[in-house]
Amino acid sequence: MNFHWIDWAVVFAVMFFFVALAYTTKKYTQSTADFLAANRCAGRYLLTMAEGVCGLGAISIVALWQLTYKSGFISNCWGNLGVPVSLIMVLTGWVIYRYRETRVLTMAQFFEIRYSRNFRIFAAIICWLSGIINFGVFPAVGANFFISYCGLPEHYRLAGLVLPTYQTVIIILVGVALYSTFIGGQIALLVTDFFQSLFLNVVLAALLIFLLIKFPLNDVFDGIMIAEKGKSMVNPFDAWQSDFNPWYFIIGIIAVVFNRLSWQGSQGFNCSAKSPHEAKMAGVLSNFRSWIITYALVLLVPLVGYMIMHHPKYAAYAAQVSEMLAHISNKEVCDQMLVPLTMTLYMPVGLMGAFAAVMIAGTTATHNVSLHSWGSIFVQDIILPLRKKPFTNSQHIFALRLSIFFVGVFVCLFSSFFRQTQHIFYFFALTGAIWLGGIGAVIIGGLYTKWGSTAGAYAALISGSVLATTGMVCDNMWMSRFGKNFFLNGQEIYFFAMLVAAGLYTVFSLFGRRTHFNLDKMLHRGEYGIAGESIPVREKVSIIKTAFGVTEEFTKGDKIIYAIAISQSLVMFLLFVAMTAMAYFIGLTDKQWSLFHYYSFWIMMSASFVVIAWLSIGGIRDTISLFRDLRAAKRDTTDDGRVTK
Repeated sequence: MNFHWIDWAVVFAVMFFFVALAYTTKKYTQSTADFLAANRCAGRYLLTMAEGVCGLGAISIVALWQLTYKSGFISNCWGNLGVPVSLIMVLTGWVIYRYRETRVLTMAQFFEIRYSRNFRIFAAIICWLSGIINFGVFPAVGANFFISYCGLPEHYRLAGLVLPTYQTVIIILVGVALYSTFIGGQIALLVTDFFQSLFLNVVLAALLIFLLIKFPLNDVFDGIMIAEKGKSMVNPFDAWQSDFNPWYFIIGIIAVVFNRLSWQGSQGFNCSAKSPHEAKMAGVLSNFRSWIITYALVLLVPLVGYMIMHHPKYAAYAAQVSEMLAHISNKEVCDQMLVPLTMTLYMPVGLMGAFAAVMIAGTTATHNVSLHSWGSIFVQDIILPLRKKPFTNSQHIFALRLSIFFVGVFVCLFSSFFRQTQHIFYFFALTGAIWLGGIGAVIIGGLYTKWGSTAGAYAALISGSVLATTGMVCDNMWMSRFGKNFFLNGQEIYFFAMLVAAGLYTVFSLFGRRTHFNLDKMLHRGEYGIAGESIPVREKVSIIKTAFGVTEEFTKGDKIIYAIAISQSLVMFLLFVAMTAMAYFIGLTDKQWSLFHYYSFWIMMSASFVVIAWLSIGGIRDTISLFRDLRAAKRDTTDDGRVTK
């Protein structure tokens, strides 16, 4: 076992604190809108911090480590290619602004308003199936991480019985998340996830400082220079043979635009903002929240692991890790656990336990938001539209909790028996594509066109789902028959599904029975506006400012935040363009690319401490405001996700 009693004390103290914190939100959960959307009382900083930690469960972190260990700085390089695209999306409030204007509680409720009730139910079934299958492997990766990191035995004895550690850890991870979700719904998620985010940032700052003291950064960069031809860790133009080659990231950029808000794994956050403007500003702030996470956790930890396994100076460490990996039979799990096992060799007492607590906090946040989303979607978008008689308020919340419990049981069973054969991100792409392959066209067409039709929506969603499901079947058949993965990976199948779906949505809408939908009514604009939703107009805005997404709702502070976001994004993009131009016209060596990443790392890492302090202070203010608004709020029991004509 790798843990000292001090490490265990840290872990259990942190777990107890967050369980108790979740309990304090119970009294505020009085209506369906409270349970599903925190009664739409969340401010921008609270949303930014809370939603950020939801993507940092053990499975996400292990997946990012796996990606960084194999690609190094390549993912950052090609990610910069998408900076202008992401910036335009954020500045204009692409999809999120209009979605919040609809005032819906789930995406499928929007589908009923925009298309039809039958399409709402059909889409919800596909979304739910795709979601719970995708979620099904989360506890498995989390359990493998904690067993490897903590050095737990495969079995243990309890009351004379020999029990498996793996299944026990799965049940504990899901059980803790179930408790938080049951107690306070979206309110509990916002509050606990925010404080988990605060805790995570403090520990990651300490981890970052420790790693920089323990391992010279020069050694880390010397280590990543040791790579095969075509699999460079620093030169984006010499990485085409890597498992995560440039096409993976290019497709990812396309998907970010096409599937904005499509994935419903954290759908409660999409409708919890105080106003559409707050939702938009939370999107802007999300550009900053990941800085310390990126440089401490996503980059430095796996790169230190790569250095240990490849740098001659750390050969003794590498031999110990190889010996531990030899005891893991599943090749894919072995690949996932490589970086966590390197950490067990150098983490000091106290920080070892604190990092485990961070992983538990992140895993709990990821699990509870997924439980909340998939459980509520089943009730809101499958059961509710089929019922002729609406639920009472108490019946509705009970049904939501029952559905959430079912999802928890399902993922425990799925994780216990499913065998992993792909990199985690490829599994995400493949299972997610069942839903994401076609739904982006449906959402964009529904929010931005008057001519998008129900027939077009069916065509897009069915085509995307069929192509993705066929890809999943082919992948499993290829592995069973030929012992290798299908010649198209999950990301490539995902791309073709999106392409076909967009084409079919357009064809069926324009050449089928034409429609002319009233967008103003759905978005509550003009004569359909709702008192209290719109922020008072402060000043008329010029055409240039409007082009950059600045509207009449902006305060001076909002404009400053916008200016910082634009400047930071443009600088990173222009640096990438400059380096690319130099590589093309002059030619850059791997050593020169390494120096570029080295200095970029120091600059961004230093700035991250200031950013985290800023977001944390804003988040504390918004949390206080949340409780104040919830105490004063008048509950509307009819605001339960039903569409009434």
